[in-house]
Amino acid sequence: MAGAAETIADTTQSLLHVNVSNITKLTSTNYLTWSVQVHALLDGYDLASHIDGSTLPPSQTITTAEVSTPNPAYTKWKRQDRLIFSALLGTLTPSIQTVVTKSTSSKEMWDTVAATYAKPSRGHIQQLKHQLKQFNKGDKTIDEYVQGLQTRFDQLALLGKPVEHEDQIEFILEGLPDEYKSVVEQIEGRDLSPSITEVHEKLLTKEAKLMAQTPSPATPITANVATGPTRRFQPRNQPRHNQNWQPQNNYNRQQSRQDNNTNNGTTRGYQGKCQLCGVFGHSARRCPQFPQNQSGPSNAILPTPTRPWQPQAHVATASAHPSHAWLMDTGATHHMTSDLHNMSHQQPYTGNDAVLIGDGSGLSISHTGSISLPSSSRSLLLNHVLCVPHIRKNLISVYRLCNANKVSVEFFPAHFQVKDLNSGIPLLQGNTKDELYEWPVAPSTFQSFFASTTQKLSSIDWHHRLGHPSFAILKNIVSRFSLPCTPSSVTQPSLCSDCAINKSHKLPFAQTSIVSSRPLEYIFSDVWSSPILSIDKYKYYLVLVDHFTRYTWFYPLRLKSQVRETFIAFKELVENRFNTRIGTLYSDNGGEFVALRAFLTSSGISHFTSPPHTPEHNGILPSPCINNVCNILTFDIENTFLTKEISC
Repeated sequence: MAGAAETIADTTQSLLHVNVSNITKLTSTNYLTWSVQVHALLDGYDLASHIDGSTLPPSQTITTAEVSTPNPAYTKWKRQDRLIFSALLGTLTPSIQTVVTKSTSSKEMWDTVAATYAKPSRGHIQQLKHQLKQFNKGDKTIDEYVQGLQTRFDQLALLGKPVEHEDQIEFILEGLPDEYKSVVEQIEGRDLSPSITEVHEKLLTKEAKLMAQTPSPATPITANVATGPTRRFQPRNQPRHNQNWQPQNNYNRQQSRQDNNTNNGTTRGYQGKCQLCGVFGHSARRCPQFPQNQSGPSNAILPTPTRPWQPQAHVATASAHPSHAWLMDTGATHHMTSDLHNMSHQQPYTGNDAVLIGDGSGLSISHTGSISLPSSSRSLLLNHVLCVPHIRKNLISVYRLCNANKVSVEFFPAHFQVKDLNSGIPLLQGNTKDELYEWPVAPSTFQSFFASTTQKLSSIDWHHRLGHPSFAILKNIVSRFSLPCTPSSVTQPSLCSDCAINKSHKLPFAQTSIVSSRPLEYIFSDVWSSPILSIDKYKYYLVLVDHFTRYTWFYPLRLKSQVRETFIAFKELVENRFNTRIGTLYSDNGGEFVALRAFLTSSGISHFTSPPHTPEHNGILPSPCINNVCNILTFDIENTFLTKEISC
């Protein structure tokens, strides 16, 4: 951590000058790290007693024959203490140095800093707890996200308010986006909470899988197509090829090796029919019409391949959607576009941020997504693209392009080049237009569709033709693509018998055989998760229903881990009120109820659980919950006041 100590010569003794150049400077938020580093360094020099007071300093004088003389040991100790004082002062930021100006010794300085920044204060604790609730992954990596939470856990532990292990796991899982839902469900389904290291490793594995995924190209939609023989489009100033012409170097090296092995062996070639051109003898992957990136010499910049023309008859086809050019921008912090059709993957933006432009005003953001742009050898992925409807130009952030794809961009007076960062091979070249660097892209494949027929169909007919989508999606498709549909059928959804049959997965259960003869003989319980955080910061609700009286208890919770302590208090309350004991607790197999098994066994309470994936067995519970929520919605009460209204 630090270098070797320097020795200062003295006439009789030697002093140690501690080198603290590598110590992290103390700020108002890193006292824990700073104190560990400083104490470990001084302990290594056997000087820790100067700050922790484990050894008292020598007396200032020595009395011999009633004559007092200065103590040489104290003189040496004081000089060593002043050297340590100076070294510690150098590890403080200027704003903190003013706090210890009145200190006269190293220990006094150490105690002053500890009293200022290690003393637990209610405001500091509340601030850290608020940061934990608001902390989410966002654009951070998994390492940054978990480390940020772990730092706050450690700070609360230092202030005497440690966070329980189960709550730490819950904080980590609650701040993750929907992409990590499968990992979250896997962890929450376990009976015992895993360690933070295990959770961290699972999240890192999921993050690697998400980063490895690449968006698939959009496929045009066609219906009732009559396809004729293919006629290849011939660019100007290019020689025409014969009918048996095959493009060269269309595949990567691995595919070429596979082709050579096939030709040299006894295996026959593909004898089926191509799905694109209808010709026998090759697959769609090897069809000349298949849009593939041309590969050539390593330093060549090749144009984007064009799509051949095909005659079609009586087809539900598409007109090209207008696409604006993409401009390279070294000052943009994000990729931006005004057209949602440019994105291959998108999702609505729910934040409050806006794009700040030169005049100081902000432009609203409607969606976020990703785009894949082709190049000579590989696609370049644009992540975190913002859809800004009122922006006039599509912008590519040079910084995000280079960092996400490991490329470099070189600008020249008339053009620019994008090169692979490791090999330096050019991947793409663009030209300037109107004094701007414009990205060379092919026309957008996202298109607006229309049908050639003028006959209007009902919504149920379009529902059958489009693969049985939901009514909301069907209504959006009809409106967006101007499909000929009768107006009356769009406003009222029609019942599709096929959809109803397909969604029926279970047979009804038989009538329950449970019979109770006294209160508290059977208690049914469940934890309801609300999608809306109440004004009191409650998200979960413990519902307990007595089978005999149908009396319902409703307990709001901030964390699921509070179920155990809440049930223990509930047991004492109801057993004292009814002067009888709880006989059986009926619940699902949630982890919050699994944690109650030891307590239930010691209290002589039976615990019945419903079989997996059959919440109907616990069907006595939903009715009170649904009735209470419906009453609140009927009176048009704000959802955040849910706990107040239910308690009434």
